[in-house]
Amino acid sequence: MRLISVALGVLALAVAPGCSDGGADPPSEVTGTIVAVRGTEDVVTAVTVQGDERVELWIAEDVDDGFDLHHLREHQATGDPVRCTVEERDGRLYALSIADG
Repeated sequence: MRLISVALGVLALAVAPGCSDGGADPPSEVTGTIVAVRGTEDVVTAVTVQGDERVELWIAEDVDDGFDLHHLREHQATGDPVRCTVEERDGRLYALSIADG
């Protein structure tokens, strides 16, 4: 019984560092379908993209890649995929570029 307790203690110590690192590195690219668009009629502030995972992407105000953000609502309606280059800023993922996927 003591051997089991020691083994469980060693296992707990081995797993603990992996749990405290905050998870995996954020992706640099996200591809999927748009399941939500947030903002007003004139301004899109964020989108949720469903790919391998569901990811919330904020729209970076300092980046203009020429993609019509109103077109995002069309992608949401049709289910056509998008491909986004992303960057983590202050704990949020921001879309730096958006292209038809």
